[in-house]
Amino acid sequence: MPDRKPPEDDLSSLRRRVDAARGQGASKSPPPQSAASLALRFGGEFGAAIIVGALIGYGADYFLHSSPWGLVIGFGLGFVAGVVNVVRVAQSFNKANPPDPNAPSIPDDDD
Repeated sequence: MPDRKPPEDDLSSLRRRVDAARGQGASKSPPPQSAASLALRFGGEFGAAIIVGALIGYGADYFLHSSPWGLVIGFGLGFVAGVVNVVRVAQSFNKANPPDPNAPSIPDDDD
């Protein structure tokens, strides 16, 4: 019978090769997004949340015959969810693209 390595050795060897390949060719973080794409993402996240909330509220009104309260509450919850989504996207963008600490500061109006 041929001498065969256990599967754990093959797996650890594969992991080492993958880690080495990632370290050489791949960059650590994706390139920064453009301002236009970030603005479109903000708008899309916010608009989609409002639309979904309003549709759920309208559906609740339709089935519960509680017009217009379901729509008003759904719209309000959609607005809140949209704001939360925009804040979450902004935080993830800022974490992925930190500002340069050596960049010159812009003076305030008070300075």
